[in-house]
Amino acid sequence: MTELSGIQSLIASASRCRVSAVYGVPGFPITDVVNAFLDSAEFSGATEWFSNEKIAFEWGLGASFSGKRAIVAVKHVGMNVLADPLMTAGIHTIGAGLVILAGDDPEVSGSQNSQDSRYYGNLSRSPVFDPSAPQEIYDYLEQAFLISETLKLPVILRVTDAVLKDMQTIRTTKVEKPSSKLSSFECDKSIWNLRTKGRYQRSHFNNDSVLFDVASYFCDVSTVSFSNENVGEMTGTVDTVGTVGIIASGKCFARVGRVLSSLNSNDISFSSAAVMKLGIVSPLPISDIRIFLEKCEKVLVVEESEPVIEDQIRIFGNVLGKRTGHLPFGNVTDADILSALKNSNAASVFRPFDADVFQRDLASLDFCGDRLYPRFYEMLGAVKAETGAMISGDIGCLMHGIVPPCSVLDSAVSLGAGIGIGSGVSRSSCRKSIVVIGDFGFSHSGLLSLAEAAEKGVSLLVYIMHNSAAAMTGGQKTSDPEELIRAVLLNSKVWLSSFYSCSFDVSSFSDDFDADMEKLRVLSLNEMEKEGITVIVVRWNP
Repeated sequence: MTELSGIQSLIASASRCRVSAVYGVPGFPITDVVNAFLDSAEFSGATEWFSNEKIAFEWGLGASFSGKRAIVAVKHVGMNVLADPLMTAGIHTIGAGLVILAGDDPEVSGSQNSQDSRYYGNLSRSPVFDPSAPQEIYDYLEQAFLISETLKLPVILRVTDAVLKDMQTIRTTKVEKPSSKLSSFECDKSIWNLRTKGRYQRSHFNNDSVLFDVASYFCDVSTVSFSNENVGEMTGTVDTVGTVGIIASGKCFARVGRVLSSLNSNDISFSSAAVMKLGIVSPLPISDIRIFLEKCEKVLVVEESEPVIEDQIRIFGNVLGKRTGHLPFGNVTDADILSALKNSNAASVFRPFDADVFQRDLASLDFCGDRLYPRFYEMLGAVKAETGAMISGDIGCLMHGIVPPCSVLDSAVSLGAGIGIGSGVSRSSCRKSIVVIGDFGFSHSGLLSLAEAAEKGVSLLVYIMHNSAAAMTGGQKTSDPEELIRAVLLNSKVWLSSFYSCSFDVSSFSDDFDADMEKLRVLSLNEMEKEGITVIVVRWNP
């Protein structure tokens, strides 16, 4: 028995599972996970950072086809990027086990949204494990690899920052010698004897019933009795359950347990409750859930971030959750669960919108640990005032420019999207627009958008902010955008009208710094008068 965090239990289980490769893309809450793999003696040489999730997943597929188990670690929005090969991998089948570690951010602590990775289980028909504690992270990773190799498809292990940082005394098992099956794994290429439709039908025929059985296996029901002598005690699986049921998965299950253990008969209007814990949330063990719903008068679904489970079972009519206002969208706290239980007699609950507003002044702004951005945005604001151009931004440090006190950018959507959005603005408005993008976003997906814009003759002024690091996700080294542009665009038939690179010393703000920024303003205004694409790499030395 050893006390481990969720991250430590993941590494311990990866060791036991003989994982050969860990490929990650920076982003909360995944950055800490991949850094821990890099710091471990066993995995430091097998772990690599990537700038794009689709590429990382493709490398994982390559490891799988080579007979090596692999983990691909991405944050929730990264699932969008790797979705294309994911949707096909299970139909075309894979080799050795491949597990996607999807890090969700229900509190939106370090992300542009709070999307829910569990949806991708239903879309790709990849099973999704949702561990509630470090012990389950340890156990589920092994099960995920076994299922992946049995059904020849990727498996998703969905985690959140809370469960990754949780501490628990867990039961570990001794690392065994690698089996001959794993060391000489060969892909079954007979799948290619089937046409595409045949491969698609085969995946349903071979996998669907197995997946539902597996989901049922990881489904547990227990009851909690509330009395002065027996407060909140779990009594195990029973035939007859209480009048109020709770369905929970992931960290929410642990929170439900804490809330129920603190209640007594004076707190609530029911004498007992039944709790269904789902270890696999895609597919749902729908037969087990149907029986559970039939035995309970009302069932509260406790999950985060989105009502993934709730929406699939609302048709039964006695389901409470986010859609009924009993629980908030996004993260769910102990207080939220307690409030929902106390209001379980109500069919719906009014939940007001709680706006979280930026409140900061220019002097207190911290742009990823440097002081260039406030001065840069002052210059950019002057350019915007003179030209009236729309300015498309990108996420990361740049997002400070879209809100007061800067309020310079007109849009910011997703990583690397600024150049594509700016191109759409330019084409639609028939005038040159401005784009500001970071070096990490540029290498992630902005380079392809720049090539497309150049080929189509769009007019843009593009600033690429180069600080040599993915500053908001752990400081991972990024590619030099100037080198990428020269290698991919300037030596090809695709043209850029102008290309510049300028450096700023931000260790101290002297008269030279102000003079250089003024030169950048004048250069920008001159370039806005020209047709075509102007790229300015803005680099700075700390």
